[in-house]
Amino acid sequence: MMEDNSHTRRLVRLFLLVAVFLFSYGNLLAQSNKKAVTHYQCIPCGSSCDTLIFPQPGKCPHCRMELVNKKVEMNTIKPSEICGYLKKNPGVILLDVRTREEFEGEGSPDYGTLKGAINIPVQQLESRLSELSRYRGKEIIVYCSHSQRSPRAAYLLLQNGFTLVTNMAGGMSVMKDDTCKK
Repeated sequence: MMEDNSHTRRLVRLFLLVAVFLFSYGNLLAQSNKKAVTHYQCIPCGSSCDTLIFPQPGKCPHCRMELVNKKVEMNTIKPSEICGYLKKNPGVILLDVRTREEFEGEGSPDYGTLKGAINIPVQQLESRLSELSRYRGKEIIVYCSHSQRSPRAAYLLLQNGFTLVTNMAGGMSVMKDDTCKK
């Protein structure tokens, strides 16, 4: 009877060792056969599709922006916070990516412009990045009128080595505080 108990314990140990081996080997095989899954997201445009995930590259079916292969994350600031923030952080670079006409108040409606802002329309930003190279290590707040162009511009800056980029969510159209406008 004693011998049967010993034999049973050996069989149980052997069974456990084989089970652990098979489990480990199975996980190893699963890891080596696993294909990297890439998810795509549209370049931010300020629309609800900014949060959608797609399985392959192409264009966003909603806004037609290019799909990029990683989740885009950027800092944002509300228009209601911008004037106070600028007062506490006077060295921030402001980048207005609206058209020259909008920037100069010739657009209709005229939403105004933030004091000290640099104007480079989003359509020209990629070809004019060198104008901003001296600000690469500084904080840059990007804005437009409705926060549809500025997220795309902020993304472009982040992709080109600018690390301290913040998007003003909502844009100048919802800004009520005039104390930091020119």
